[in-house]
Amino acid sequence: MASNDGVRYGEAVKDNMEAVVMTAPETLEIKQVPVPEPLLGEVLVKVESTMICGTDIEIIKGTHVPRWPPQFPAILGHEWAGRIVGMGPHTEGFGLEMGDHVAGTSHAGCGACRMCHIGRYNLCYNYGNTITGHRQYGHTSQGSYAEYVTNNIRALHKMPKEMPFDLGSAVDPAACGLWTAKRAGINAGDTVIVLGSGPIGVFAYESARALGAGRVIVVGGGRRLEIIAEQGTETVSYREGNVVETIKEMTGGLLGNVVLETAGQKASFQWAIDCAGKGSRVALTGIPEEIPDIAWKRVVLEEMDIFGVRANPNCGDEVIRLIQGGQIRIEPYITHRFPLKQYQEAHDIFVARQDGALLMSLSPGK
Repeated sequence: MASNDGVRYGEAVKDNMEAVVMTAPETLEIKQVPVPEPLLGEVLVKVESTMICGTDIEIIKGTHVPRWPPQFPAILGHEWAGRIVGMGPHTEGFGLEMGDHVAGTSHAGCGACRMCHIGRYNLCYNYGNTITGHRQYGHTSQGSYAEYVTNNIRALHKMPKEMPFDLGSAVDPAACGLWTAKRAGINAGDTVIVLGSGPIGVFAYESARALGAGRVIVVGGGRRLEIIAEQGTETVSYREGNVVETIKEMTGGLLGNVVLETAGQKASFQWAIDCAGKGSRVALTGIPEEIPDIAWKRVVLEEMDIFGVRANPNCGDEVIRLIQGGQIRIEPYITHRFPLKQYQEAHDIFVARQDGALLMSLSPGK
């Protein structure tokens, strides 16, 4: 690819690349498409590893059309890591250089609205307006199911070069788990109940540990829950029933100081309040299709705080340091690895939760 005005390349870049292209709901094809060119404030990254997210599965089903994606064809994927191989105009002086290893997160706010100014760019007032510079990668703009992706430097996090790329590609979901835990204001010694044993539940658990929780109990099911139990925490299988009574018994009737809901199911929303104790903080990440009747009287009289959670603002660099320091573990949860060209097989295994499928690392161009 030839260099254009203000764009520099650190190595030879092909004109076309392999990508998983969504042409309609439930329709995915491996295609050769043009390599994107970095614009103002953007870099071109060679994707070395990308992960499958549960949101991707819902987008593929067509659940979020036309919000995500706003048009077809589309390239999804927003959990990834790779190498900077091209730099667009006005990317100097920000601490990123050609060849750096970086992890991506999905949100790049416009940078000018009130929400962006106060660091809540995940709530950017100009969401979806690409003219303002807003991007949500893999949702409203090209994602990482490809050999290359362009990314605004505001949504990149520099990795230590010794950190494996498949660990780096878990920075986005791990940051979601960290933001969930931070929103709930975990204090040292808290008893934390995590509802859900999927990827965000895993990282909510890991983050609760990292932030000093005294005790973490994860509610989930199947092989995914077994994998979490193998890391040394207490678990409760919802498949055995009586989740709330079990939590009461385990906590001597005190329930949780903090509840982190990550499953997005009607039952888990009910448990989020029923498993919360007096003066507790409850963080909700999921959005169930049907909202249950909530015990609002308890919420008021027991002074519970309830927090909505969206994505992972300002958590990427923190997560990288926590991974590097061993406070957040990634490797035990990578259950499958595939070349990107086998995306459909990986997708089907993830949806079926075969062998407890949690994190699935995909390698483009291999």
